[in-house]
Amino acid sequence: MDDTYHIFGLEITSVISLPATPVLDPRPDTDPDVVITYGEAPEALKNPKFKGVRFQADPGEFLLRVDGVARYHVQEGCRITILPEAGANEDDILVFLMGSAMGALLHQRNILALHAGAIAVNGGSIIFSGPSGIGKSTLAAGFHRRGYAFLADDVCAITTDNGHPLVIPGFPRLKLWADVLKKINADKNTLKSVRWGKDLEKYFLPADGFSNTPVPIKSVFILEMTNTDKMEITTLKGAGKIDPLLDNTYRRRFLEGLGGKKDHFRQCAAVAAHAAVYRTVRPDKGFLLDELMDMVEARFLS
Repeated sequence: MDDTYHIFGLEITSVISLPATPVLDPRPDTDPDVVITYGEAPEALKNPKFKGVRFQADPGEFLLRVDGVARYHVQEGCRITILPEAGANEDDILVFLMGSAMGALLHQRNILALHAGAIAVNGGSIIFSGPSGIGKSTLAAGFHRRGYAFLADDVCAITTDNGHPLVIPGFPRLKLWADVLKKINADKNTLKSVRWGKDLEKYFLPADGFSNTPVPIKSVFILEMTNTDKMEITTLKGAGKIDPLLDNTYRRRFLEGLGGKKDHFRQCAAVAAHAAVYRTVRPDKGFLLDELMDMVEARFLS
């Protein structure tokens, strides 16, 4: 029997068990916002507006193909149909479902998705954004261990209420490398591992103290690395606040086929207008997590 979940502000019914607590009382007499099911998925879209290495996109329709795992057909922001390949592991299927497929669905629903992690602080949300491997999840995990409520990891969904942007809570788990687990004193042997590329593994760390309601955005920290020992935080101003948000949109190239680029710009501009945005630089060799967290915490608590 399929379970129903409340994730990204959506009621999602899924054939695959998702890393979240099922809803005990789904909305009566109404269809879920999203249905995730196994079934037939096309080998290719008929006339996609944009093609990438693994994906094809057209307004209202998206196809992701992951060799050895599955094809994911995402339609109109309300349905994801998965066609697994022979011998595919459901845990591997889940990784790409929670990532690229869900990101495409959010784009289809005109929900801004940043490549970011987020926590809640004193009624506001703090976002850590940047390229893969920069330390977004590490910071979110570190602050969660300091007692801050967790909101999102990897895919950070943002909506608006009367023009004010809010982070919508995502999956209540973090996806972390083994060395990061050591930094935050978490035992990988007690956690579920997930494949992340050939011969690589990450681990799902459940997030207790998870926030269930959208939280207004207070600050965005754009993470960068330098080949020096420099670690600094600088405040971005004016139009300079928008470009980092555009650049760190989750799977931004999907929008080339899905459309909605004008709305996407307006969404990023709204975040920039209502939030403090900081350029946050750390050394590329050695991750001084506690020192960086102290610097970031001093900013968002000020």
